[in-house]
Amino acid sequence: MRGRLSGCAWCLAVAGAFGAPAGGQNAPPAAPARPPIVWSAHQPVAGEARRVEGRVVKGARDAMTPVPGAWVVLHRVGTDAAGPLDSMRTDGAGRYRFRYRTTGAADAVYFVSSNYAGIAYFTPPLGASDARDGDAVLVVHDTTSAPLPIRVRGRHVIISAAPSGERRTIIEVYELSNDGTQTRVAAGDGGATWEGRLLDGAERAQVGRTDFSGGAVRFDGGRVRLSAPIAPGLKQLSFSYDVPRESAYTLTVDDSTDVLEVLVEDSLGRATGGRLAAAGPAKVEGRTFARYLAQDVAGGTAISIEVPGDAATSASQLRILAIMAALGAVLLVGLARAMFRRQAGAGSRARRATAEELRAELSALDAAHAAITDPTPGQRADHYQARAILAQRLSEAVAREQGLS
Repeated sequence: MRGRLSGCAWCLAVAGAFGAPAGGQNAPPAAPARPPIVWSAHQPVAGEARRVEGRVVKGARDAMTPVPGAWVVLHRVGTDAAGPLDSMRTDGAGRYRFRYRTTGAADAVYFVSSNYAGIAYFTPPLGASDARDGDAVLVVHDTTSAPLPIRVRGRHVIISAAPSGERRTIIEVYELSNDGTQTRVAAGDGGATWEGRLLDGAERAQVGRTDFSGGAVRFDGGRVRLSAPIAPGLKQLSFSYDVPRESAYTLTVDDSTDVLEVLVEDSLGRATGGRLAAAGPAKVEGRTFARYLAQDVAGGTAISIEVPGDAATSASQLRILAIMAALGAVLLVGLARAMFRRQAGAGSRARRATAEELRAELSALDAAHAAITDPTPGQRADHYQARAILAQRLSEAVAREQGLS
């Protein structure tokens, strides 16, 4: 489960940062054109002996089953070079093992991938000299193009100020959840695995920080459409676009949403409908936002947004996106905790909630770190250490739920 949730998101973020994968939607992501720099708490010296021993298992509702004969590849990605190091097929119990030595640049990362039913799955970066199970487990899934429901766990809408010009920037951050046991794929070349509605007059849309390749997101007809496969688990999709500068907007909630957050960059801004409640002003780096929150918003709900004036400050679109993604993700964690405590009843549901909470915390941690423009080595180290602890807790929680421990 860890490989699917965090590892896959990490590798897709790499692909998104350096270009969309070549080939069809089910083709495995191509190697990035330029290797990314990824911080590791354990910076290896060249020539360090390492090994990784894991397994490939197929996810199911009640149990995991091994996948024998699966092709598994060990990769290295660094600032100096990137490419596969070794490969093998899993044994009858779905197990694989690699021994290797670190080489070249100290910022290089190593990870393992496997392909199943046309979808590539990845482990997180291997940060230990001896990685066994845990992060080395690759959970793969059967695929379906049937209308498998994708749940909107969180939607964050940010209405930015427009101090000059005739248009303002809208930023949206979605938390999408596939609660099934199959990876949903698009039906046909023009199909979508999920789609949502934009505000009227949307133009110049672009993809932000996301768990999907930017090439799998398209905007047309006032909608955003995602064609990338959606594996079981929680994924984030963020994007921005421009709309005409108006004093009022109507936001339509297409699908029922667990958590809805609306932020207006105006202390007098208002959002009503869908049981939204004022949560007090939020200040981020000198920018003031009126914040409104709601839980369990029904599909088809219309939200009215009022922007009586515009703040005097401005910032680049990408910087706003990073700040707001962090703010939204942190908020989602708090509300998710409250929702999961409220919903926890039967033992199995309580256990599932624990895993979901940890996934949300990981998302919030990553988004908050991404909002730091130029992190210091100490900040990077603190982030990686905190992430490693959360990842281990998530791995243990999922293992308990799936009967792996």
